[in-house]
Amino acid sequence: MRIDRRLNLVVPIYQDEPENSPIIAHVHSTPLSEAAVDQWFVVLGKTYNAIWSEGFGFAAGPGHAARILRFVAEREGTWLDRRSIDGSTIPGAERGLMGEIRRLTNVLMAQPDGTWGQVPWDVAVNQKMISDEDRREVENAIVFFIVGYATLNRNQRASVLERAGSLWGAQLTSFTCTEFGNSLKTSIATVSSGETSPAGASEKSGHAPAVTAKPQRQVPV
Repeated sequence: MRIDRRLNLVVPIYQDEPENSPIIAHVHSTPLSEAAVDQWFVVLGKTYNAIWSEGFGFAAGPGHAARILRFVAEREGTWLDRRSIDGSTIPGAERGLMGEIRRLTNVLMAQPDGTWGQVPWDVAVNQKMISDEDRREVENAIVFFIVGYATLNRNQRASVLERAGSLWGAQLTSFTCTEFGNSLKTSIATVSSGETSPAGASEKSGHAPAVTAKPQRQVPV
């Protein structure tokens, strides 16, 4: 399968255990710009390589990708900010790369009226709108997606990212966060009444994501 359009990642967050629980949030993340990839390609490429060379693969890679990125950057001495010869600050991967990944990530939160409210990732984390466990799981999944998207060519992305996404019920979509939110017709407020779940609603809205994996499991840990 050839991907010709820029795709984004959407990861569901469930109220409780995902098998019998409604989705209470969708985390939407956009790939890095070409300029950002040019700046961080060494860390991105070495992180993706470490996922496979260290034996994490599909099973454990998405559950540890953010940790692996930090390990790689610390080993390279590029995790924290540092000073250049002229005294200027060179941003490290913690503030520069991870900060950019978080900036490109938003959360669609289920509202009492059945709509979905959009919140920046950092706001959702800082205000404890999502649990620490969900935060860790989602960040690891997003980093796996980001390093894979930045490292693989277009012909490889589909098979690798779709297979990884199927483990955590994620979707690859060409929708922006706002467009994806508009495609969701119901939320937890109406699921209990027997109406269509959010995942089903997006499929019936006439705006199907480019690649879809049904939400069956959370991000592996």
